[in-house]
Amino acid sequence: MKIPSIITNESLESLYDGLDTEEVNLPRTFKKLRLGLLPRISQFFITLLKHHNDTSIKFFQLDVHDNEGINDLLADPQALTAILMAENVFGKSIDKEKMELKSRLNKSLQERLDKSIYKEGHRLQLFAVDHSARKYAYPSCFYLPEGTNSLKQSEFYSKLLERFINSCAKGSNLTTEEKDSLGELLFELIENTDQHGKYDFTSAHSDRSVRGLIVDYKLITGNQQSQTIGGENTVITEYLEGIRDENRTVHLLEISVFDSGPGIAESLKNSVPLDISNINYEAQIISKSFSKGVTSKSSPIGYGRGLHNVRKVLSDRKGFVSIRTGRASLYRDFNKNDLNEKDVEQLSLFDEVNRTANKNYTELKAVEGLAYSILVPIK
Repeated sequence: MKIPSIITNESLESLYDGLDTEEVNLPRTFKKLRLGLLPRISQFFITLLKHHNDTSIKFFQLDVHDNEGINDLLADPQALTAILMAENVFGKSIDKEKMELKSRLNKSLQERLDKSIYKEGHRLQLFAVDHSARKYAYPSCFYLPEGTNSLKQSEFYSKLLERFINSCAKGSNLTTEEKDSLGELLFELIENTDQHGKYDFTSAHSDRSVRGLIVDYKLITGNQQSQTIGGENTVITEYLEGIRDENRTVHLLEISVFDSGPGIAESLKNSVPLDISNINYEAQIISKSFSKGVTSKSSPIGYGRGLHNVRKVLSDRKGFVSIRTGRASLYRDFNKNDLNEKDVEQLSLFDEVNRTANKNYTELKAVEGLAYSILVPIK
């Protein structure tokens, strides 16, 4: 299987028909990556390699001695996910001989993962990996700020976001309350990652697990067409066209979240008892995950606020959220559909294929974990 450097939602979904493959050939970088695709490409690698851990990953354009190219790979969330999930990683063949890459990466991988917060340009990365296999040491950086043994609280991430936004987009009109809500969202996602990762490691529940949280700043200028940013006939392009009156310039935060866990419906099926074999019920459970107090944690006291609170920020800011998990692909365009009284118990989410809510959801190929894309206009 060869994955092109320019990829769309539609072509990515079609790749799930070919998971039983011996080798996946990857480009060094994905060109013109559309909004919303970063977490879904990572989710594809997670799904592929959880089901077929003997599949080889090959960066067919990369010389294994190219240190600069290797550093670029490790800075790229999708490539890093593939490398961490794969057992066998190769670079560019020389005289038809396959050049093993993963063992050459071990030191660079550890150095990369020793950075709990990785900033490059207009991107923040928080990456976690927990591997029960003996080949991997449990990294002490598991979302812990350097030199500490405990997680920072939500205020830390609110301030982190504020500094990041100020460095990218001076003059942002995000309020302190909105920054605090986004900080709480990041904190809960990180805390959930920490909890599940430690359980996976200590219980040998999973051979390998990857979780990522990426914050990107996107400047969309007036001369850029929405479809070049969001892709042809996608819900994100529809959203962009809705908020860009007369192609005005837009400043966005793109928050991407992906993990290799069981997925939302599987995690919540005990607290929200519905038959998840029915795609409409599965979509309902995903919608309920935005309700206050709904959480996969063992104790719900004080938790389950992050996704609930971010709903108001997205509604007030005319934002956007999409979710790919299980067999569902759902979204909410808050520019078209702000919060209303019907969203109290569960957030109405729309099917990405037929653009409808609360009925006739489209059953897609099952994926592992989840992939979130959250778009927040900040100026």
